[in-house]
Amino acid sequence: MAVLAERIGAASRLWRRQEPRLSLTAVVLAFVVTTVNPGGVARAGGQDEPIKLKATLVQVPVIASDSGGRYVIDLKKSDFKLLEDGVAQQIEFFGSVDQPFTVALLLDSSGSTMDQLNQIKAAAIAFLDNLRPQDRVMIMNFDDSVHIQCNFTNDRVALRRAVENIQPGEFTQVYEAIYTAVWERLKNVEGRRAVIVFTDGIDTASSEIDDDDTLDAVAETEAVLVYPIRYSTRADVERRLKKRIDYQGQTGEERMKALDRTYRAADEYLEQLAELSGGILERADTLTDLNGAFARIAAELRHQYVLGYYPTNTKDNDSERKITVQVARHGVKVRSRPSYRATQ
Repeated sequence: MAVLAERIGAASRLWRRQEPRLSLTAVVLAFVVTTVNPGGVARAGGQDEPIKLKATLVQVPVIASDSGGRYVIDLKKSDFKLLEDGVAQQIEFFGSVDQPFTVALLLDSSGSTMDQLNQIKAAAIAFLDNLRPQDRVMIMNFDDSVHIQCNFTNDRVALRRAVENIQPGEFTQVYEAIYTAVWERLKNVEGRRAVIVFTDGIDTASSEIDDDDTLDAVAETEAVLVYPIRYSTRADVERRLKKRIDYQGQTGEERMKALDRTYRAADEYLEQLAELSGGILERADTLTDLNGAFARIAAELRHQYVLGYYPTNTKDNDSERKITVQVARHGVKVRSRPSYRATQ
């Protein structure tokens, strides 16, 4: 899709921003809060610095399934063929489906989820119970700022306690949370990695990181799958808007059109996060859908391969390189990230 191609083409730009920015979503949804933007997560150094990847083994997470959507878990390295820009590559590393995962679980605890937070916590705990004992998880929540409740561990008691300790806030730092998880916490972790983020996708508080920064971080971080679970807050927002006679001179129709644009952009953003990484977007429009979304993601994490190769094109020319994964077995289809960037 054209929008995704534009995002991939922009993946060389990973600059730390310093000046606060006023987003459309912050203006449109400002009626929910009565305080000012509290600011974002501080970045070390306080300087604008380009972030680059080292030229090493390229890792590609792969999901294989049959025509009925069932996972195929008995494939061998010899069953796969991997191409970079159409050129066949030698698969040097093969990770089977039984290897452990490292997962960053991000939960939106802003005002828009306040009434449902206990149900969200229950679904998150059920997700933890679906993982294997050797899988490690980090618990983060985000509202006015980003909170790390528990660092990577397979201690289920500690993880459950971390989820239960989450308290609601007001604003939503989606961009700060995703950037922190992908670029600052998972980038240098070995093995299979994933980010699961529960949110409506609307950011009302990030000041140093924007949506492009997070998309660039995903595009330039190898082998980190992103699974957004989009929960719709639209009905609740509309109910609150109807209680107001006027909002900054806008008519009711104008407010609804602005919300349409905001929610459409948020959904496209979450879809791009998933596609860039090779993950998938789950839409849990109601909380009754949430347990199913978490369960499907847990199942996919248990059925993922990882292929690794050293590119035959050894130029560090800051180019976008297309990845194609094929399987010799008839009737098996695969899903993987579409590209990576060879940084200078």
